[in-house]
Amino acid sequence: MKKVTSQSIIGQQGVNHIERIVQKMGYVWRPTPIFDVGIDGEIEIRDPTTGEMTNAIIKVQSKATTRQFQAETNHSFEYLCEQKDLDYWLQGNVPIILVVCRPETNEAYWVSVRDYFSTPATQKTRKILFDKQRDRFDTSCAAGLKKLALPKDSGIYFTPLQKTETLYTNLLKVTSLARKIYVASTNYRRRGSVWDKFSSMEVKVGPEWILTDKQIVSFHNLKEPPFSEICDLGTCESFDTQEWANSKDEDIKRQFVQLLNKCLVGKTRLLGLEFNKAHQHYFFPATKELKTQEVSYYGSKKRVSREVFKQYSKKGDPSQRAYCRHSAFEGQFLRLGDEWYLEITPTYHFTSDGYRKDKFREERLQGIKRLDRNPAVLGQLRMWAVYLSRPQDLLSLNYPFLRFGQLATVDINASLLDDVWYKSEEKDKSVEENTENQLRLFD
Repeated sequence: MKKVTSQSIIGQQGVNHIERIVQKMGYVWRPTPIFDVGIDGEIEIRDPTTGEMTNAIIKVQSKATTRQFQAETNHSFEYLCEQKDLDYWLQGNVPIILVVCRPETNEAYWVSVRDYFSTPATQKTRKILFDKQRDRFDTSCAAGLKKLALPKDSGIYFTPLQKTETLYTNLLKVTSLARKIYVASTNYRRRGSVWDKFSSMEVKVGPEWILTDKQIVSFHNLKEPPFSEICDLGTCESFDTQEWANSKDEDIKRQFVQLLNKCLVGKTRLLGLEFNKAHQHYFFPATKELKTQEVSYYGSKKRVSREVFKQYSKKGDPSQRAYCRHSAFEGQFLRLGDEWYLEITPTYHFTSDGYRKDKFREERLQGIKRLDRNPAVLGQLRMWAVYLSRPQDLLSLNYPFLRFGQLATVDINASLLDDVWYKSEEKDKSVEENTENQLRLFD
């Protein structure tokens, strides 16, 4: 019976592994079909952007194994070439690379044979010392292979690779709302009077309703207590929330946004936040004994934490409190297409003792915003997005009237260089170097 040896299978796996990597580079791989006498295939350099071929060829010899490499450590290993292979590789003028691989662990390493054995001394040893980090054969080798294959005077120009960049917006997507909106007439004219009525009834009601034009508009069912006590039930109507969400009528859209804002108040309250009417922002309140509070969340790559409440001492007298800083955000609902988003603008709330207004608020806010560069603002934005999207209590149901998803992102066919980006944010050097004390400049 005809047989295929295990070594033949391993050898073919090595060739297949090389082919996959070459294709990811955007180059062309051609296996040697017959008369293989030390060459398993060739790579032709191709412009990955335009697809133009160059007729610049690199010959490839593959050596594959399932075992440990010779003299292998965590950082290097050796490979001893056979003399007949070495003699053949060093003939002619076509670049040849040796790729030693272990397909089952997705490892491959390479050298340019003619460059490595450029002296009689190295040829005599027949030994190649591979550095596992420097010599790894993967897509990052594309530029090195192109340089090896193309003569310096070839004049071939490669179109720059098309790059993409993911931009984060400050738009947090609204993913869920109450299914129905209820509208009913009422004799009450002021929202305060309604709250007084609920207080006399000794009931707790959320803020998810508005009073406008002698009508109550609510996500709560107005036919049920306690709203049934203040509404004319004969006038009560219900509407599909999506009908209001997609309406082009400006009055309906205005009332819908007011409802969303009331829901945001209710949701943030359950999340332990407070709302400041004077500055129209939501903030983390003071902790007991004014201890520093941190919020942990997953950033782009790892779990990080951010201080959301902290008290600061006077620069001249550390025993005296200067002010307290609270992380905060301003929120505005926007409709883009058929989707609703919460536009988040990170900011800060300042108090003198955790509760009372800090008289130097404006100066401190200007000072810290001069220091907050894009990474800091993006970190705050991600923190707020994660915080607002999570359930208020893992042991209870999610807030039923308003739920959020993730920040909207935009992919662009360009790459923004960080050094150019940051150049537009240059600040006074003395301010930049004094980031730790910047918040105390106004004590």
